[in-house]
Amino acid sequence: MGIENACAELLLAIARIRLLAAEIGDQVRWGLGEGNARLISAAALVARLRCVAGATDNSITAALDAHARIVEDLRLALLDVCDRMVIADRDWADRLHSVELIAGQSDPPVPESR
Repeated sequence: MGIENACAELLLAIARIRLLAAEIGDQVRWGLGEGNARLISAAALVARLRCVAGATDNSITAALDAHARIVEDLRLALLDVCDRMVIADRDWADRLHSVELIAGQSDPPVPESR
């Protein structure tokens, strides 16, 4: 199913981005001047970026987790719809088959003679 595959691909992409964010957050040197004592804001910026890359409530990880939950919910809903359509189709086919059997068992109409 195309949508099923798209959901799986999106979940894989989310997992890859999550790993990248963790790698970026774990970098020792960012090259923003964070080692220079005179650049106080550089160290603060690096600390903030590490926090955003980490597993806090306001982070890339939290946003990606929310996206993954939404994709999984959509995937499950689509699977449920697909299952229901298969059941409805099977029920309709069974009813149609029953009508055909009943119609095949009855005697054909006899033309009236005048």
